[in-house]
Amino acid sequence: MSLSRFLAAACAALLFLPISAQAQAPTVDRVDPSNWWTGMVWNDVQLMVYGDHLDAVTARAPADGITVTAVHSVPNDDYAFIDVTLAEDLAPGRYDIIVSSPGGDDTIAFPVQERTVGPDGPDGFGPDDVVYLITPDRFANGNPSNDRVEGIRDEYDPSDPRMRHGGDLRGIIEHLDELEELGVTTLWLTPILENRGRNSYHGYAATDLYRVDPRFGTNDTYRELVAEAHEHGLKVIYDHVSNHIGIEHPWMENLPRESWVNGSVEDHHSDKHYKMSVADPHADPEQEELLRTFWFVDAMPDLNQEDPFVSTYLIQNMIWWIETTGLDGIREDTYPYADPEFLSEWAEALQAEYPNLSIVGEVWDTAPAYTAMYQSGSPLTTGVETHLPSVMDFALSTALRDYLQGDGGLSDVYQVLAQDLLYGDPMRVMTLIDNHDMPRAAYLADGDRKRLKQVLTMLFTLRGIPQMLYGTEIGMVGGQSHVELRADYPGGFPGDKRSAFTREGRTASENDIYDHIQSLLALRSEHEALRRGRLVQYPPTYGHPVYTYRRVGDNEEFLVIVNGGDEARRVDLEEELNHRTVPVRLVDAVTRQEASLSGQTPSRSIEVDARSANVYRVVSRKK
Repeated sequence: MSLSRFLAAACAALLFLPISAQAQAPTVDRVDPSNWWTGMVWNDVQLMVYGDHLDAVTARAPADGITVTAVHSVPNDDYAFIDVTLAEDLAPGRYDIIVSSPGGDDTIAFPVQERTVGPDGPDGFGPDDVVYLITPDRFANGNPSNDRVEGIRDEYDPSDPRMRHGGDLRGIIEHLDELEELGVTTLWLTPILENRGRNSYHGYAATDLYRVDPRFGTNDTYRELVAEAHEHGLKVIYDHVSNHIGIEHPWMENLPRESWVNGSVEDHHSDKHYKMSVADPHADPEQEELLRTFWFVDAMPDLNQEDPFVSTYLIQNMIWWIETTGLDGIREDTYPYADPEFLSEWAEALQAEYPNLSIVGEVWDTAPAYTAMYQSGSPLTTGVETHLPSVMDFALSTALRDYLQGDGGLSDVYQVLAQDLLYGDPMRVMTLIDNHDMPRAAYLADGDRKRLKQVLTMLFTLRGIPQMLYGTEIGMVGGQSHVELRADYPGGFPGDKRSAFTREGRTASENDIYDHIQSLLALRSEHEALRRGRLVQYPPTYGHPVYTYRRVGDNEEFLVIVNGGDEARRVDLEEELNHRTVPVRLVDAVTRQEASLSGQTPSRSIEVDARSANVYRVVSRKK
């Protein structure tokens, strides 16, 4: 065979080689985030690209104003990370990013939109607010057509407390009038992201961080909810989880990087809730490492925020949700479990973008010193500046709950509040008596409505940002298990025989609790002293089950008297009112009736009913 015939045959043979042996063009199936905005502080955006044949790709952006600064290939050629910089004066529009390899090109269409929230928003939440916590699946079903969704495991079974019951975002939208009428100011929804896992109605096992679960609605429905809430004067808090995802997230079948999660399905730590190791001077350093890396449960893989691509993904994801929807604040789940350096960077980046943004961290511990060290400005420290404006006050919650069920006294409440010097700002801690993870207040009260109303009065008149669980306003009873306490709200679901959203649909006892809370919230809204006034408290004396405290504002003052005893008693107010001249009038802030005082200075006292909590407006001349 001549050389020319040999070369011709060899070239012809190459045409019949398997396609896999030839360079193939990259294909892009998805990009996170799918868009960005003009005028953002965070204008260096890292795109996580999903597709095929993405190893060793290059990228370019033909248009002026958007520049590809780096392309990061990873061993898994189903992913690549592309860094782009958006010019400060970039005009809104669609911008193409060309992804190339020797086998060909693919184009990413990347919209850059005009900023909607603006650099000064959102307003955030604070002591002026009352937070209403909703588990969307159990609140109201406004769109039965999405109870079952094609392509997602069917878990709809209202008869099973562990399955989905059909509550959704539309149901919340339809009841905003009633929530506004109740007097709450802020809605905290447990996570609304897609959860494909089994028994994941609660939302804490996300399988797509950029998509609302279709059984709740769509991203547009969530945007509509935030807008409608704002029209009703209500704010919205986003429940965010940096620590973990759901086991059925597509990442777990095809990790972007080996370091994307801590451990693996086959080899990971569980049940290592070593929270106190962060503060314990005697702790083995390994304990704190286990706290950061263990899986919350086997169905919730632990994200590795020390991986720079993971941390950037999570920061951008949260900015994307704020800018997309206009939400007002964030509740950060399982705060001590994620990497502290990451959480500091995450909060700092969000507040650089939104200076008034509020973030409350779930730091679940009964020791004020432990909780306080996570709040920015605390004299205590975790060793890392958290940039965290607020934490949840589980220490006060425990004292109130112990008193409610007869296991503790009012002196315990006093003792917790006496440790407020540990906080950076005790006025900005979030207070609660129950939430979606603990037995309901009415369950602990065991039918004792007087004591329940006492604790509710303290919740709404002490310092902090009060939070109440949906159904607390009607005394819903839920037991020890999560599925029991996350019961359906009466009247929110097709076939319900009554609606507790209406006065006519509530029982007499439900209306009694509802009226009590509504009156307190109206009073709190009307008087700044009950929201932001200085707290002055007086220790209950031994054997004297009465707790008194004042809320002192610039132009008004309130006195709260809580009688924990089973008998009416005359309470000596000499210490509480010794800064006043006579006459002193106490006007019941709820009934508007004037309370009579017996005796003259220094012996001033008032009769209070058994197991009562009275809020009085103090009317007198100051010394």
